[in-house]
Amino acid sequence: MLISVLFFCVLLMVVKIMAYQNAIKNDSIWSRDNKCELTTYIPNYRPYGGIGRVLRLFSNQSFFVVYDAHGNKIKSSAWHFWQAQFSDSVAPEWHGQYAMYPTSEGWAGWKIPECG
Repeated sequence: MLISVLFFCVLLMVVKIMAYQNAIKNDSIWSRDNKCELTTYIPNYRPYGGIGRVLRLFSNQSFFVVYDAHGNKIKSSAWHFWQAQFSDSVAPEWHGQYAMYPTSEGWAGWKIPECG
């Protein structure tokens, strides 16, 4: 029984990782000086059938990634499980050096000096 539960948990984590790796780019916004891009992604659970639908119910609606002008990833909120992130009613924003994204507790984000 314990092995079955452990196997199921590992399976859920593998599906979650694959859904985040195959996420769909939803939107993006460049910083004021076009030094960095803040991109919104939606995890793609659709290819994983019933397990994907269940995981989608208990996962973030979206996650956010900051890239520099050359396309290198600087920051990501993908694995911030403690934050309920969304993007359907409020878009992420740039405030100078700060990349801000909406969560159920308010705004979260990062200070990224190279972007401001």
